[in-house]
Amino acid sequence: MYSDKKLDTHCQKIRHLRFYVIFYLIENELNKTLARYLNALLQIKENNMNKKNLLRMMICFFSGWMGLEAAAQDVWDVDRCMDYAVQHNRTVRQRELEADNARLDRMKAIGSFLPGVSAGTSIQYNFGRSVDPETNTYNTLSTFNNGYSMEASMPIFRGGGLVNEVRRAKAAWLMGKAAWQEAKDNTALETFQVYIDALYCYGTMRLARKKLLESDSLLYKTRRQEELGLKGLSDVAQMEAQQATDSYNLTHQKNLYETALLTLKQKMNFPAEDTLQLDTAVLDTQTLQYIQLTQERADDVFRIALNVNPTLQQAALNAKVADMRRKISWANVVPSITLFGGISSSYYKELHSTAYPDFHTQFNNNFGSYVGISMSIPIFNRLSGVTSMRQAKNNYRIACEQYESQKEELQKLVLQAVQDREGYLKESIQMEKKVSSDSLAYHVTRRKYEEGLMTSLDVQNNAATLLESETLLLQSKLTYLMKCRLVDYYKGEEIIRGFDAADK
Repeated sequence: MYSDKKLDTHCQKIRHLRFYVIFYLIENELNKTLARYLNALLQIKENNMNKKNLLRMMICFFSGWMGLEAAAQDVWDVDRCMDYAVQHNRTVRQRELEADNARLDRMKAIGSFLPGVSAGTSIQYNFGRSVDPETNTYNTLSTFNNGYSMEASMPIFRGGGLVNEVRRAKAAWLMGKAAWQEAKDNTALETFQVYIDALYCYGTMRLARKKLLESDSLLYKTRRQEELGLKGLSDVAQMEAQQATDSYNLTHQKNLYETALLTLKQKMNFPAEDTLQLDTAVLDTQTLQYIQLTQERADDVFRIALNVNPTLQQAALNAKVADMRRKISWANVVPSITLFGGISSSYYKELHSTAYPDFHTQFNNNFGSYVGISMSIPIFNRLSGVTSMRQAKNNYRIACEQYESQKEELQKLVLQAVQDREGYLKESIQMEKKVSSDSLAYHVTRRKYEEGLMTSLDVQNNAATLLESETLLLQSKLTYLMKCRLVDYYKGEEIIRGFDAADK
């Protein structure tokens, strides 16, 4: 058994170790395990633990530490989550298939320039009165007729409809590819936002855990001081109430984090039962460590976005498609010319008769060919041609208006993103200064409270102020990162960085 003097010395060393963990490892995922075992170590004096139990506890402590390190190896950063979400999103798959259909439609339009070839054959048995093909007179005979034909036709002139149809199909194909890219980008951006929300909830959970550890430590000291007559029961009661409040807040923040993590899994189409461990390294960095100072203005970013934004590209291509359809409508009111030609042959005989030439002889004798040009002139088509032209013209104007509207909307989004990026950067820098000041004020107040110069209410107020500042700093930092990625997207940079699977 330990002596009282040795136990006091040992407890003092353990307290120093505990405070070191609180202030230097609190931001690490290991703090939960560390706090659990260190709190148990602090009870050595009351429980008179022997050396064997202490050794057993330390073995469990380091085993838990190693287990956490092993579990923390497979982490999912935001790019990995976005890549997974894009690959497993059903809307993205639909847009991909629609783009492929548009590509096939373009091939069909190109094939309209090629000649169409068809072949046919017929077999006919006649019983009774029929026409003799040799004498062209009626006979009452049983006969057999066999005919063969092949015909080809090729459009010569369609009022520009064929050329414009190819152009329309190409524009529709490019529009389908832009829609596919837009679906991937929107999925990635939505996943990024949900990831940021999950990180925020994780950060607030860590802050709540840190606050609870502070309350535990202060409650322990208050109880010890009350035993020595330095504090009253009211101080202990207030600290117990604060500790209970912080414990509830930690539970609440854990629930919020679990909900946010589930939302992220659903957005990614990630199995809900599988573990998804987020990369939280960004929470431990200072703003100036990841800041990207840029001098571009909103107008410069907007000029780049005009050429690379898939949503605006869709609007531009949609206007081009409408323009091609407007030109195609002219084909309904102008003549069309077609070149055609073909070959044919036949075979004829009376049943049960051998007086007719054989098949090869008749096929050669009856062989014929033809070639010609046809013209179709629309004279009156119940006003469908004129009305179709006017409708196509109106649709083209509507598409142009939609493009201009989308252009204005993109300009607003770019301006807002650039302003938000700069604004949240300034907020993050100022909040880091405020957190530093609030942290200093809290620790000074706590030290004075331990010396009997401040009340527990003063400590709680300063602790609440510090927690609020840290929460606001966390929010501004994460929002700044989101706005940086959004501005880079408008500048034509890839949303998903480090992964090529989403581009396949």
